[in-house]
Amino acid sequence: MSYTVSLTRNPNLSAPKTDRSAPNEVQKEFGSSWWTGLPPEKCPGFDSQRGCLEALPLVNLKIASRQDILDYFNNTWTLTEVLFTALKNESTYTRPPYHQLRHPLIFYYGHPAVLYLNKMRLAGLLPQPVDLYLEKILETGVDEMSWDDMSKNEMVWPSVKEVRDYRQKIYNIVVEVIQKHPDLDDPAKRGWNSPLWSLFMGFEHEKIHFETSSVLMRELPLELVETPRYWMPMHPSSEMKTPVQPQEARDYPQNSWMKIVGGEVHYGKPKEAPSFGWDNEYGSRTKTVKDFQVTSQLITNGEYYEFVSSLAYGEDKYWSTEGLQWRKFRNTKRPPFWVAYGPEGLHDYKLRTLFEIIDMPWSWPVEVNYHEAQAFCRWRQEKDRSSLHYRLLTEPEHVLLREVQTPDPVLQTCSYGKGTSAAKDIPFNFNFAFSSPSPVNFYPANSRGVADLFGNVWQWVEDQFNPLDGFSVHPLYDDFSTPCFDGKHQ
Repeated sequence: MSYTVSLTRNPNLSAPKTDRSAPNEVQKEFGSSWWTGLPPEKCPGFDSQRGCLEALPLVNLKIASRQDILDYFNNTWTLTEVLFTALKNESTYTRPPYHQLRHPLIFYYGHPAVLYLNKMRLAGLLPQPVDLYLEKILETGVDEMSWDDMSKNEMVWPSVKEVRDYRQKIYNIVVEVIQKHPDLDDPAKRGWNSPLWSLFMGFEHEKIHFETSSVLMRELPLELVETPRYWMPMHPSSEMKTPVQPQEARDYPQNSWMKIVGGEVHYGKPKEAPSFGWDNEYGSRTKTVKDFQVTSQLITNGEYYEFVSSLAYGEDKYWSTEGLQWRKFRNTKRPPFWVAYGPEGLHDYKLRTLFEIIDMPWSWPVEVNYHEAQAFCRWRQEKDRSSLHYRLLTEPEHVLLREVQTPDPVLQTCSYGKGTSAAKDIPFNFNFAFSSPSPVNFYPANSRGVADLFGNVWQWVEDQFNPLDGFSVHPLYDDFSTPCFDGKHQ
C-alpha cells in the first residue's frame, strides 16, 4: 500500500500582516530600479485582474518563436525578483539559515544569473567573464541532504546593490543572445548538443532556485519577511477559520483506497522530447509493477494530526535508524511548519506559510520530510491493524497511475501571447496557480481514481535517486546529478 507526502522545515511565531503597498527598506533604496528586467505589470504572465504574476508553461522547443523564448525568460527572471522583494532589509539577505545547510539568501539572489553566464561561456556563446569574483563565490551551492553537516557561512558576502547591478548586466547579455543568436530561429539547433542548450538550462535552473529560495524564506522569522506585491494569492481555503481539533469528513475529506492492477511500465525522457531536460531525466527503464492499493488523495494535515496529537510522532519504534537520529538531533515533535499556538501538549497548531501564519488548513496535503513520511506509514499500519505493508509509492507505481504518459504533461501548446497557456487553464496546482497548496480534493481525480499526481506538492517515493539505462552526463553541467547517485538521496 502507498502513501504520499512532501518536504520542508521550521518557523518562528508572531508578526502582523504587512501593508503590501508600503515599500520596505530594500524597496525604498532601489524603487523602480529594483527590476533589472521587465517590471511585473509589463511582464508576460501578468494577470491584470488579480495584479499578480503567474508562471508560464515550460517552453516547447519545437514550436516556440524567438519572442516566446524571450517571454519565458522574462517571466522566469521577474518571478525571482518579485520573490526577493519579500525580504524586508539588507541584513536578511546575508543572514545564514538557522540550520546552516544552505548559503544566505544573497547567494540565491545572484546564483541564477551566475549560472547563465558560466554555462553560456562553457558552451562558447560568450567569450569572457563579467565579474570573476562574483562568478566564483556565487557559483556553487551546498548539499541540503547532509543535515548533520553544520557547514558554515563565515565570509563577507557582497551587498544587495552589488548583486543587483550584476543581475542587470547578465539580464542584458541574455536578452541580446535571445534577440540576435542566428541559430535560435531553427528548432533543430536547440537540442541537447547545441550551445543554446545552456540558455534553456539557465531558465530551468532559475525555476529550481525559485523553489529553493521560497523554502529558505519560509524558514525565516516572520518579522523579516512580507508578502510581496504582485505575489500570487494562496488558495482561497487559506482564509477559512478552522477548529483546533479536526474531524474527518467535516474538516478534511475522507481518504479511500484504490485497487490498482499492475502491469509493465516504461519511463525515461527521449532525446527528441520537445523540451529541456536535466541529464538524469534521459535514458529509459522498464519495470513490472505488481497489483497494489493506493490512497485516492494525498495525506492531509488532518490525517497527520492524529499521529502528532496521540504522541505517536515521538515514539522511537516508528522511525528508521536515520530518521530517529534526525528527529532527536532536531528535537522535533511535529512537522516543521506546524506552529504550536498554545502551550506544548495542547496540540493547538497553526500553519506557517511562506509569509504568514494561518489557521491550520486541515484539507491541505501535509508537508513533511522523508523520515516523517515513513514514520507515519508505520504508525498508520499499526493503527489500522493491517496485515498489509503500508509504505510510500515507488516511481514505477507513480508512472502506472498516470493518464498522461508524455514526459511533459504541462508544456507550452501555443504562442504565450495568445493567452491560452495560463496556469488557470491547467487542471493541476501548477505554474503558480496559487502560492500555496490546495485542498487534496480541489482538483478532480483521474480515471484511476487518484488525485494530484501532478502539482500541489512534491511527493516522496521509496526509490533512491539513480541513473536510468543509457544515462549520460551533460558536459555543460557534469556534477548536476552524479554526486547524488550515492544511495543517500531519495
